[in-house]
Amino acid sequence: MTNNVQQGLIAKRTWTEEEIARAEALLNKCNSYEGLYIKLTTVMLRNRPGDETNDFLYYEDDKLVGLLSFDDLGQEDREMTGMVHPDYRRRGIFSALLEAAKGEAKRRGIERLIIVCERFSRSGQAFVEAIGAQYDFSEHKMILETFNERGPYREQIQIRLAGPEDVETLASISALSFGRSVENARLHTIASMNFPDSRFYLARLGRTAVGAFNIFFSDDECGIYGVGVLPQYRGRAFGRQMLEQLIRSLRIEGWQQRIALEVETNNTNAIGLYRSIGFKEVTTFGYYNLDIV
Repeated sequence: MTNNVQQGLIAKRTWTEEEIARAEALLNKCNSYEGLYIKLTTVMLRNRPGDETNDFLYYEDDKLVGLLSFDDLGQEDREMTGMVHPDYRRRGIFSALLEAAKGEAKRRGIERLIIVCERFSRSGQAFVEAIGAQYDFSEHKMILETFNERGPYREQIQIRLAGPEDVETLASISALSFGRSVENARLHTIASMNFPDSRFYLARLGRTAVGAFNIFFSDDECGIYGVGVLPQYRGRAFGRQMLEQLIRSLRIEGWQQRIALEVETNNTNAIGLYRSIGFKEVTTFGYYNLDIV
């Protein structure tokens, strides 16, 4: 505990447990006020390595009322999520947080901030419009409700945990599945593997790698990301098998909290697959580009 009253804007590299508790309280307040799923977790804050400034806080009389955070991945651009306590809005707090974030981004050579804002956030949408951020794309957040398994499958694959020795295979699958460069996929994979709450999986048909994905455990949720099947193996129910095996393994481990994923709103095939497994859309994230000048 500290006896110093915190006031105004503070830039942070690492967090104490007391500060994490304040951030969690602010996050819960903002989520409940507008019925949101703000894309920020206290696990991410707790695991900050401390080598760079990724978080900007705003205090009023020692009360945390504003928070803006970069995600941990990206060199030329960074995703950014923020919030202000409902009772302290329209006071310029988020504008102050954004200016501090832009200054830090410019200092580090980050060329673009990607603002993540839910479609149902009235305050967030108004701010995005006011600062002139340009809409890029949207993703649905889907949460598993009733698990619907199918099978047996004529061709059966198996998933296994992947490690550092599998980086090149994971990067190749990611690049071919999502149209990104192998180098970019490799850097993203290596960075993600450093998070203590993440896991990568490879899917194999016999000895042949056909797909991959990763998961990330946050406060009350297991998020599934980067579900990719190599183009030549699509249409053979391998994506569905990957997810079914993961969900079963999580249940065996005793995981009883949310299982979630995100999918681009124009990816109708994937949305149909996820719905058939038992996932349901709960919100939609919009991604807005703000160039640093």
